[in-house]
Amino acid sequence: MNELHNALSRQLKAVVPNEEFQAWFQPVSFSVENDEAVVSVPNRFYEAWIKDHYLETLEKAIRTAENRPLKLRFEIKPLSPEARPKIPAEKYKTSEPGQSTLAARYTFNNFVIGPCNELAHAACLSAAERPGKVYNPLVLYGGAGLGKSHLLHAAGHLIKQRNPNAKVHYSSLESYTNELIDAIRTEGVASFHNKYRNMDCLLIDDIQFLAKRERTQEELFHTFNTLFEAERQIIMTSDKLPREIHGLEKRLVTRFEWGLLADLQPPEEETKIAILQNKALEKGIELPRDVAFLLAQQPETNVRVLEGYLNRVIAVSRHKNRDLSAELVKEVLVPLLGERQITADEVMKLVSHEYGVRVADITGAKKSRDISLPRQISMYLIRRLTRLSYPEIGRLMGGKDHSTVVKGVKKMNGLMEEDHEFARKLRNVEKKLMEQSRRRIGELTES
Repeated sequence: MNELHNALSRQLKAVVPNEEFQAWFQPVSFSVENDEAVVSVPNRFYEAWIKDHYLETLEKAIRTAENRPLKLRFEIKPLSPEARPKIPAEKYKTSEPGQSTLAARYTFNNFVIGPCNELAHAACLSAAERPGKVYNPLVLYGGAGLGKSHLLHAAGHLIKQRNPNAKVHYSSLESYTNELIDAIRTEGVASFHNKYRNMDCLLIDDIQFLAKRERTQEELFHTFNTLFEAERQIIMTSDKLPREIHGLEKRLVTRFEWGLLADLQPPEEETKIAILQNKALEKGIELPRDVAFLLAQQPETNVRVLEGYLNRVIAVSRHKNRDLSAELVKEVLVPLLGERQITADEVMKLVSHEYGVRVADITGAKKSRDISLPRQISMYLIRRLTRLSYPEIGRLMGGKDHSTVVKGVKKMNGLMEEDHEFARKLRNVEKKLMEQSRRRIGELTES
C-alpha cells in the first residue's frame, strides 16, 4: 500500500467508528496522481455514500496527510472475488412457512378499538381477509405509540393464519435499508430482489425514514411495482401522510396513495382506560378503574409511555406488597413526571400557537420567513429542553439534514445575543413550557 493510503487509513480510523470504517473504507484505496487524490471505490453506491456522509472528514484527512491542496477524484475499481465481503447466502432466502418476522404479542384479539383508530383497524382487517384485493396498498399514519405497528403485525398474523404457506415479511424501513446496503456491498442484490419481490404480503414500518434515501427509494419503487402488479398485499406505516414526507419522490407518493390512507388519532380518555386495563390483564392483573382513570388522565398520547407508567406502578405494588390504588399511582407518578422531559410535540404545539402557524408547516418544506422562524425556534427549544440529537430533530422536522438543525440552533443563539426583545420572547416561550410541566405535577398532587 502507498503512503497516502496508510496515512489516511490511520486518520480515518481515529475519527470514524470501527464498524463504519470496516464497512465503508476497508474496501477503498487511496493514491495520488499529479495534483489529485484518487479514491478507488468498488461501485457508485460507495461513491455516493462516502460523498454524502464522510466527504468533509475525508477532505480534511487528505489535507493533513499531504500538507498541500489536492483535488478529490473518485474512480470505480471493482473488488476481486477474493476481496469481496462475504455474507451468508441464507440471509436473502425468502421466509419459510414456519418462520416469521412478526411479533407474537401483536394480534387483532388484543387491539383495543376506539373512535381514534376504528377506520385503521377495519381497513387492516379487510386487507388481511382479502390480501391484494382491497385496500392495496394500505398506509397507516399517525403519531408515535398509537398502534400502527400493532395493526401491521396483526394483519400479518391473520394472513398467515388463513394461509400458513403465505410468504409474509415484516421489516422496519431502517432494517430494509441496512439489508440493501449489505446486499450492495456483497454483490447480493439479485438475491435481495428475489427475497422481497416474491412476498405474498410485505409489511414496512416507518416509511417516513425514506426521506432523501435515493437508492432505498429506487429499490422500494421497483419492489412495490412488482408486488402490486402481482396483486400481493402491501401495508406500510408512517408518522405523516406520504405527501408530507419531505424528500420522498413524487412517483412513490403517487403509488403509496393509490390505495387507502387510514389515520390513527391520539386516544381519548375512555380508550386510554380500556388500553391500560387490557395491558394489565395481559400481565394477569385486574386494574381498578380509578387507577386506570388516573393514569389515563396524564397528557401523554403515546400509549407506550402510558404503559411504562403502568409497569412502574405494578412493579412498586409488587415490591412493596401494596394494593394497586390511586394513592400509589400518585406516589409513583409525581417523581416520574418531575424527571419527565418536555416532548418535541409539546414544543411544536406551543410554538405553533405562539406564532400563528400549523405544526404541519413547522415540519413541512415551506421556507418563507413566517414559517422558517418558528421552525428554527422549535429546533432550538427541542435541542435545549429534550435529549434528542440533531439528526433526530431533523427527522422530526420532515426529514431535514442534521446540519440544517445545527444551523438553525446557531442562528437562534446569534439572534438572542443581538436582539434582546427576541431573546425575551423566546425565554417566555421556554418559561411557558416549563410551567406546563410543573402544572401537571401540581394537578396530580392535589387530585
